[in-house]
Amino acid sequence: VAVGGDKSAVLSSVIEELVRFRSKVRHYALALPETAGAVPGESAAGAEEPGQEQKEKRRQLMRERKPLLEACDSLRGDLAAFGIHIK
Repeated sequence: VAVGGDKSAVLSSVIEELVRFRSKVRHYALALPETAGAVPGESAAGAEEPGQEQKEKRRQLMRERKPLLEACDSLRGDLAAFGIHIK
């Protein structure tokens, strides 16, 4: 694409959209579920178990979302082959 002109502006817009999309996907993939807090009426002794359960749920969530992160990295690598570097 020659510098200047409409084609250059279109390419720049496409790249910006790709970067924005990648950022949104990564943000989603790295987001942890919000903790609901302690259940009303729960005893202090029972509070430790949900903490462990919550950690395991987070690990499982991250395992499930790993392909999204890998796809983002793959897109970054594919664009780098064309001289487009995303940091």
